Amino acid sequence: MSGVRGAYVSGVRTLRKAAEKTGLLGKLEDSASPKARHVRTLFSIFDAGDMVRMDMAWWSYPAMRRVEEFLASRPDARIFEYGAGASTLWLAKRAAQVDSVEHDTRWAESVREMLADSPGNVKLHVVPPIAATADTVVRSGRVGHTDLDFADYVSAIDEVGGPFDLIVVDGRARVDAFRRALDHLAEGGVVVFDNIKRKRYWDVISAMPGLRFELLKGGTPTLPYPTTTGLIWRV
Repeated sequence: MSGVRGAYVSGVRTLRKAAEKTGLLGKLEDSASPKARHVRTLFSIFDAGDMVRMDMAWWSYPAMRRVEEFLASRPDARIFEYGAGASTLWLAKRAAQVDSVEHDTRWAESVREMLADSPGNVKLHVVPPIAATADTVVRSGRVGHTDLDFADYVSAIDEVGGPFDLIVVDGRARVDAFRRALDHLAEGGVVVFDNIKRKRYWDVISAMPGLRFELLKGGTPTLPYPTTTGLIWRV
């Protein structure tokens, strides 16, 4: 965690203790105002348990609403997700089956604990990367992960087998994961690609033919600034 980010997180956690003591946290959480509830999430930075309890995915609010509408029209939806977390449980409440692949073994254990109270329709697949070699074809652009091979992680969707009504790309090696996701997308299905406007993603994906994009920018739980989550269809 960078120095600036670490200082921000530390400051928020200090403020949270004060907000809990004064009862402010509970008042914000119980409010009917979307703005107040968003302020409440700002006290939950990097707290997936809080996100689960508040029934939120870590995408932009417009994307959450749009995905919820889509899933309401497909009550038997099958979902595959790259990157497990609060969104896994959020999706489980709205779909028939969720398969989620996670590369971080330690984080996967935390997710398993959160899944203890899930509807029982989630399968968590833990596929850690291996050391990269000269033959590595799937790398991550994230700092600290560029010397790892994510080929098995990306191909986990092949092992589960589609088609899937909705596929979430929100983990590592996102461009490669997206390419693989398209091979398993059901007719009329959609890919949810979080943080899609990051240059290393957008420059590649926006140039791919035969796709329709819906870019949903807006406020995002736990963050004091907006982000963009993309929904992508084949045309």
